[in-house]
This record gives sequence, C-alpha cells and structure tokens, in this order.
Amino acid sequence: MSLFDAVAAGDLAQVEALLAGGADPNPFDSDGRTPLIVAAENGHEALVRTLLAGGADPSLTDRMGESALIKAAAHEYPRVAALLYPHASEDEQDMARTLLRVGTDFFNLPRAPPPPPDDFRRKLASASAYVSNKLGDSNPSERLERLHRAEKNSKKS
Repeated sequence: MSLFDAVAAGDLAQVEALLAGGADPNPFDSDGRTPLIVAAENGHEALVRTLLAGGADPSLTDRMGESALIKAAAHEYPRVAALLYPHASEDEQDMARTLLRVGTDFFNLPRAPPPPPDDFRRKLASASAYVSNKLGDSNPSERLERLHRAEKNSKKS
C-alpha cells in the first residue's frame, strides 16, 4: 500500500508504519498533490498531525498553487487549518481566515455569523416586500401576508 492509498483510506496506523519504514512524506500524485494536501482537504486531523511529524512539507502546493492550509480552509476544516496555519505564509494565512470566515483564532470564533433574531428577519422581509411592491412585484407581498397570517394563527393555538 502506498502512502497515498493509506491517506485516502484514512488508515492512521498504516500511515505511521509507512513513515516509520522510511516512506517519502512528500511524493506528488498526478494532480500535483501531496499526501498532506489530500489529508487536509479531507479533514483528517490525525493524519495531518502524523504527516507533519513525519516530515511532510506544508508549504508544497498542488498544480493549482493551493497548499494544504488552503485546501483545509476551502473545505471548511478549521481544526486542520489551525494545525497548518503556523507553517504558512502571511498571504496564505489571510486567505485561510477569509475562507473560514473567522479571525485569527480558529477555535474560539464562530465559523459563521449567528442568524439574525426573528424580529429582525420579519422587519427585513417586510422591507423587502415593500420595495418589491413598489417595483410592481406582488408575490413577495403575498408571501409576507401569508407569513403574518401563519404567525397570528400559531399564536392563537
């Protein structure tokens, strides 16, 4: 079994055995990806840790010029991205933060903004219906009226 096969299978024990046996931690596949990039884009945190400890180079990129950090961030794996973040250039760090929509701390900041309160949603829907009605589109107004009727009926029950 190759290192790529073990990483693709998520077989941590086999990856450890191959690296301990002297396997090159930085081979490239036909797409120019390394085992570290494959592990990162699939969110395998334990494999990423093992590959880094085994000498995998986190600065290597695939044919598209994307590193393991960028792959992890693009696939929304913040814990994997946090492992790779210290090894990246400042530009890659900025890109990862942008892709993950977080600040510099991957663990303590929310991945996505919290949803607005229901009252805000209703006001926004009302404003949207008003504008749509002024533009001649009556469907949003009808949808808003149905929403208001449904809310009133649910409060009566």
